[in-house]
Amino acid sequence: MDSNSKSMCPKARTEDRISALPDAIICHILSFLPTSDAVTTCFLSNRWKNMWTLVPTVELIVLSTAWDSGGTAAYVDRYLLFRGSSNIHKFHLCCVDLDGIVGRINGWICTALRRNVVELHLEFDERDDSHEFLVLPQDLFVCKTLETLKLSMGEHVTVVAPPTSNCFPRLKSLHITFDFPKYVEQIEKLFSCCPALEDLVVDGDLGWLEENQVLNVTISAPKLKRLKIYLFAHAMTLGENKIFVNADVPSLEDLDLTENFLASYCLKGAKSLTNAKIDFSVMREEDEGHPADVLADVDRVQRLFAEISNVKHLSLVVPVLGDPHIEYQCSLPTFNHLNQLELNHLACCSWKSLTNMLKITPNLENLLFAVNIKCDAAHDEDELEHKWSPPELVPVCLSSCLKTICISGFKGGSDEMEMVEYLLEHGQLLNELKVLTFDMEFDDALEVLMEIILFPRASNTCEIQCFN
Repeated sequence: MDSNSKSMCPKARTEDRISALPDAIICHILSFLPTSDAVTTCFLSNRWKNMWTLVPTVELIVLSTAWDSGGTAAYVDRYLLFRGSSNIHKFHLCCVDLDGIVGRINGWICTALRRNVVELHLEFDERDDSHEFLVLPQDLFVCKTLETLKLSMGEHVTVVAPPTSNCFPRLKSLHITFDFPKYVEQIEKLFSCCPALEDLVVDGDLGWLEENQVLNVTISAPKLKRLKIYLFAHAMTLGENKIFVNADVPSLEDLDLTENFLASYCLKGAKSLTNAKIDFSVMREEDEGHPADVLADVDRVQRLFAEISNVKHLSLVVPVLGDPHIEYQCSLPTFNHLNQLELNHLACCSWKSLTNMLKITPNLENLLFAVNIKCDAAHDEDELEHKWSPPELVPVCLSSCLKTICISGFKGGSDEMEMVEYLLEHGQLLNELKVLTFDMEFDDALEVLMEIILFPRASNTCEIQCFN
């Protein structure tokens, strides 16, 4: 090695290339670190002394005062004080307990709002024995920079009624999670004025509802494209409770509903709705389903279907449509635009859920059908045995446009085999039938496949595939 090479080595070892980067790049790198680690970089050199105050992402965790004597709360106070007036893009505040810090929490939130926060995540995981209530500040609703809000609140967190105008002026994404809220009615108007909202997720447990309680949830969001509602409630008889969801959502494209009480839905102007996922599989786990209540559920399902009848893709878990104890002709609307149907069939349901849906989907091309799904309710063995009952008339879709069928959870029961035989016999344009037999032994699955292959087919181009 020559002398010139030797002289370059010390300089190469001492050169600090990271510190030479622009402030914006350094702050971007620091934003991937926990906030407390980003703060410790102030000890590296004078260049780094105040760099942490410019990091756009802030994540702060406040432990219970019973555990740390208020140390983490004091840290948050000092952090926000010394950070100064620099903007905050993303602010995540997680409080394990509320006691003793309720007033300071609202101060921290308002500080983030004054720093032009764009993404705000508030998470409150209070203890069951908390004695204080947190009322979120009114400034939250009128922040002009906020675009994403994720709010997780428990029994001791509530909100005041939002303003009727200038509410959430730029908010595009809202994700609300709640658990046994003290004042359920506070949820009613929370989404009543969201002019810029595009994504809404409502995920929560309403807790024990009072007898004959009426809850009206209003959603007004002219730009909303995606709506997810995962709601659960508890009551001695859920049918006695009247829960209404009134949504003015003319731009809605995707709807995802999961609940156990079946609210009454009104989707005003939802002409753009393309995809819908409806899951009522956990309905009536807590009662035995009085016949009058079940018929009321059927009525609400029919009205919900009328609201979503323009969809092109539909995923369903609605056991009440295949309830073997109900003798009725279900008056469901026709889904003229439906191209793909994913139907999940609980083991306790009759085959009416399939035949009823085939009747009302005249232009269906793709059917995904899951069978033998275990039900959470307790059933006698004889309730799990159903005979295949073909419809009186061959469904229009089966004879004119159905091209692919995929059946999962197949076990080769006599009723399942009869169902497959019927579909093959009348599927005139059927190109592909897939049968997934993952719950069967290989030899049994092979025997089933050989039997299916021998079934008569209306379509000469239909290919049968079995996956085990």
